[in-house]
Amino acid sequence: MSERDDSHDLVALRRRLEAARVRLGRLPVAKERNVGPADPTTGEAWHRGNVLGHLNEMLPFWTEQIRRATHGSGEIGRDESGALHRREGIDQGNAAAEAQLRRDVDKGIGGVLTLMDEMSPADLAQTVVFQTREGRRDARLGELMQILIVGHLEDHLEQLDALG
Repeated sequence: MSERDDSHDLVALRRRLEAARVRLGRLPVAKERNVGPADPTTGEAWHRGNVLGHLNEMLPFWTEQIRRATHGSGEIGRDESGALHRREGIDQGNAAAEAQLRRDVDKGIGGVLTLMDEMSPADLAQTVVFQTREGRRDARLGELMQILIVGHLEDHLEQLDALG
């Protein structure tokens, strides 16, 4: 993930997200779905469809989680149902056409931009309880916006680029 910390700057996060959207649009559509190396953390090995399927699921998921937090939910994270939904998103990439997946991801990016329009800079400073695989911890919404959405998208675009 990017070492850059824009977690306190809604405008900078938006610029990065818009740049990622442009980058997605410029990536060529692959004819083959070669599987990349296994992720050292999860052990998962994905092809382009899996990456796009994951992005298609995770963008609306985290967008809604952050939206709820800005309205006072007090926590963000995936439970067992959320983990299953993540897996379904990854697996949808096995059958769906890449062009359709990319359109869906672009729509998800649009949803994040809409959320950003609804947010104020003060929202980024709001602290919530974040449920991770390792447990629960306090986190600022700006940190989570950067890690779970903007940086996560940037990382997966790097992955798509590497998969050819």
